[in-house]
Amino acid sequence: MNTTDKPKVTVLISTYNRPQYLAEAIESVINQTFQDWELIVMNDGGVDVADVVAKFADPRIIYVPDDVNRGAAPRFNQGLNMARGEYIAYLGDDDTYYPNHLEVLSKALDENPEAAVSYSDLYAASSIADRRTGKRYILDKRMSVSRGFNREFMFHYNHVLHVSLMHRLEAAKRVGGFDENVKVLIEWSLNRRMAFLYDFVHVEVPTGEYHMAVFKSDRISVRERRDDESYKHNLRKIRCSLPPEPWTKVDRVDLLYLVDEWGEALNAHLREIIDNFDHPMRIQLINGDINRSLESINASLGNLTELKNITVLMPGEKMNRAQAYRWAAKRHRCDYLFLVTPKLAAAKMPKRLFASLQYMKDNEGCKALRWNGADEDEIFDCLIQYDYFMKCSNPKHGRTINLRAIGISLAKGFKFDAMFTEFKEHRAKKEHKECRRVLDEILKEDAGFPHIQYLIHYLAPVCLAQSDYATLEKELRDLIARGYRPDNLIRLGYMLGRQGRWIEAIETLKEALAAHGLTEEDFEANCFPFDLGRELSVFHLLIALGEAYVEINDPGQSARYYHLASKIKSGSHKPFLGFAKVYFNAGQLDRAEVALQKLPGKNAKDDPETQRMLGRLCIKRKKMDLAFECFQKAFDLAPGDEQNVDPFYFAGAALGKWDEMYNPLATFSHQNPEHAMGMARLAAVCYNLGSDALAADVAAKCLELEPNNPIAKSIAERIKVREEKARAEGKVEVDTVIEAGGLRLDLNSAPISW
Repeated sequence: MNTTDKPKVTVLISTYNRPQYLAEAIESVINQTFQDWELIVMNDGGVDVADVVAKFADPRIIYVPDDVNRGAAPRFNQGLNMARGEYIAYLGDDDTYYPNHLEVLSKALDENPEAAVSYSDLYAASSIADRRTGKRYILDKRMSVSRGFNREFMFHYNHVLHVSLMHRLEAAKRVGGFDENVKVLIEWSLNRRMAFLYDFVHVEVPTGEYHMAVFKSDRISVRERRDDESYKHNLRKIRCSLPPEPWTKVDRVDLLYLVDEWGEALNAHLREIIDNFDHPMRIQLINGDINRSLESINASLGNLTELKNITVLMPGEKMNRAQAYRWAAKRHRCDYLFLVTPKLAAAKMPKRLFASLQYMKDNEGCKALRWNGADEDEIFDCLIQYDYFMKCSNPKHGRTINLRAIGISLAKGFKFDAMFTEFKEHRAKKEHKECRRVLDEILKEDAGFPHIQYLIHYLAPVCLAQSDYATLEKELRDLIARGYRPDNLIRLGYMLGRQGRWIEAIETLKEALAAHGLTEEDFEANCFPFDLGRELSVFHLLIALGEAYVEINDPGQSARYYHLASKIKSGSHKPFLGFAKVYFNAGQLDRAEVALQKLPGKNAKDDPETQRMLGRLCIKRKKMDLAFECFQKAFDLAPGDEQNVDPFYFAGAALGKWDEMYNPLATFSHQNPEHAMGMARLAAVCYNLGSDALAADVAAKCLELEPNNPIAKSIAERIKVREEKARAEGKVEVDTVIEAGGLRLDLNSAPISW
């Protein structure tokens, strides 16, 4: 610990009416492995929390009371002015650090003197609170943001969360601290301005969590989003807030706009420009109406005058557009001029400035450009180097400006977003192989991209669809070893269950429950049961535990976990479907049937698992036709679900419904072209329909995926023997056929099932 009076790190907490969580936040600072800190707790006009702070009796904690609610931005500026630490960290009054937080981030700044900001990964933790005791129960933890530093993307969207960052005190002061005119996303406003001057360092370690209530949230960011226009104007304030020059990391761009007519049409165009152009700009509005006063113009602009980067210039005489641009450009030096007219379609190519600036740097001869698709009759709406414009527009020795029209390529900072859009398109079509290709390409990238701790949410389902358990298990265990535990333990437990490794699955899922800070006794709290529209991760965890105990034939434990799941989502049919499975496995068919008849929720019958359970019950009742109908409906509800394949096939084979089985299995195989058993079942159906050529083709595809698949091998051998026998006997078969399922159905062939 530092023996001087000044601590290395100052932690700032602004608190407002959340005393029940403040103690937990402060305790997480006390428990840091790095101890050279001071903590400033500022009460922003809420209930007095002096007693909460006093209980810690730690001289490093400074309490600042105030009975006026000023807002987070003024409070944090107050904290920055009081701070004695070289580095500044922030903590929400209902959020928590992990013990490694200050150590990880301060070390990153120590080792990267050129960077002003370090940031880590955070878990988003959704919880429900017991109103009687105030205790929170975390029911969902997920890695919602984890992206390498990307300056271009930072100007578009904040990917460095408030609680996850630490910055040098001098950096925040140099860019003006927090903007007190901004009410929401105040951290983005600060981060965005620091990005003009400094680099950020991403440390890929989870070091804390920020908390959200699963029901109504009192967070400012949630409240402020309720008024859409107010929220958009707040975003414009952030986009239009520029730090003092010089800017060491960002090109200076001035947008020049000659305005002949002021009014709402202009205001709407300015809002469109600000909303769609992420690159920072100074907006210089040149008055072309010499009869308008500055006072009248400001009144016409309305709340746009609150935006700090908009300046109205009053030339005092009538000018054409070229003259006005030159006159305005002489007043403020910059790197590039963006010459704009009312015809500019701002929303068409919102990332054009990033890509255009990069193009001009990569092509030295390009001093000015306009965009393909712009109005052909308009010579402006272009980007031009400042010095080139001033030289070419000089009336004494000016020359024609060479405007190169280009098509906008992808801005480098948004490469991931374009690739991810491609991934989502393949995912919508269930093209798992293409999904995997795109994800693998994304994971090879480094700077400015999300990494595996975020992308595992998308990679895991693809690996499961491809039955690539080895890759998925390695990725999950690596993440767990690196500290990304709660969500990945659930994924690992589910994957182990898919492989039939039930004991390992149970142990892993119980470990996941503990990683959420939960014990089974916690579900006895007064806040349970409850219902919520979405399904939380702990709900899935408990359902998976119930399933695992069903598989190892432990009905008592299975019923217990289904019961706990019903407390998290009381309106869901899934726990009660689980009870039906328990009864079914115990041979209590009547109770299983009653449970299925009383499933809660209007959509219970639309769950394919419900239909599969009904089908299994019908088989026990020896009602094979009804069983097949249930399995067929399950396929209708989820054509790509592999769990439908075997029960549907075996019921259909028992009834000889080969023609009715073809289309569902063909659809499944089309959607899951790498599912070997689906191909094998389809090959068997084709064989029994008498289509040897198609059966042989499908069996061959199956054997490419799984060379030792016994069903496909058997079909291929049978067809080969039959063909050889026919050739040896010199027979030409005459089929008795009907059209069915798109195949020629041989009525004389004997059905064979595998």
